Amino acid sequence: MRLSAVFGFGDAPSANRFLHDVNSNSELEHANAKLFDRDKVRIVYLVQSNAYDNTMSLLDDLSSQYGGKEVEA
Repeated sequence: MRLSAVFGFGDAPSANRFLHDVNSNSELEHANAKLFDRDKVRIVYLVQSNAYDNTMSLLDDLSSQYGGKEVEA
C-alpha cells in the first residue's frame, strides 16, 4: 500500500534539515521525501505488509525536532 503525508515547518531551512534527515535515515530508507512549497516536505512510502508499520511515528518524532507537524497538502 502506498501512503503519503505532508509536513509543514516554520521556515525553509527547517524543512530542508528534515528532508535531509529523512533521506539519510536508514530506518526510513523506504520513504521518499521531496521539498514541497518551500517550507513543506511531502513523504511517500510503501507499506510492505499488514504488520505494524512505525514509519509515521518516526516521521512525526523527526519533524517535531524541527518544529514541524503534519499538514493538509
